[in-house]
Amino acid sequence: MTDWAGKKVLMIGAARQGIALSRYLANKGTKVILNDRRSDEELTAAREELEGLDISWVTGDHPIEILDGVDMVCLSGGIPLNLPLVQAAVQRNIPLSNDSQIFLEAAPCPVIGITGSSGKTTTTALVGEIAKQHFAFKKTDNQVWVGGNIGNPLIQEIDLMKEDDIAVIELSSFQLEIMTVSPNIAAVLNLTPNHLDRHGSMS
Repeated sequence: MTDWAGKKVLMIGAARQGIALSRYLANKGTKVILNDRRSDEELTAAREELEGLDISWVTGDHPIEILDGVDMVCLSGGIPLNLPLVQAAVQRNIPLSNDSQIFLEAAPCPVIGITGSSGKTTTTALVGEIAKQHFAFKKTDNQVWVGGNIGNPLIQEIDLMKEDDIAVIELSSFQLEIMTVSPNIAAVLNLTPNHLDRHGSMS
């Protein structure tokens, strides 16, 4: 989905990714519902970051009724797919997405994706630095955008990107669970038995 005006999106999780995506969608004319099980008091800083935007907050629980009329459900990286609210969305055939999926759908420039069990952050930073040195050698004003699971959601910078720039994004296994769009170039570094409490098995 790229035409967000007038759509209704439920964002589950008000961590860094959820805040960045909620801001992006609200600025595109989307009616955003931001849901987090934490209390209003615990979410004071997050609410201040999004003050003035057309965002409705539902806190303290994950009530199923907030799915009514929703066009899409977006998940922060730490939200498990077995959460009853997410399962209810799947049963209603409501599409699931996240900040990285939406970034890849809308990115105006080539994107290099890095994933794997370990070494993602180091490799993402290294590839980004190589790309920066390439542009410096060519003496161009193109920019390299480095982010994703590395700590900087690239969706918050997408409107500044140009088609001749390069984006390098770190992708976690949690994000990839629901993603259906691939980067232009992707590297899978290694696979080891990590996060089996989330994924269940290596398969």
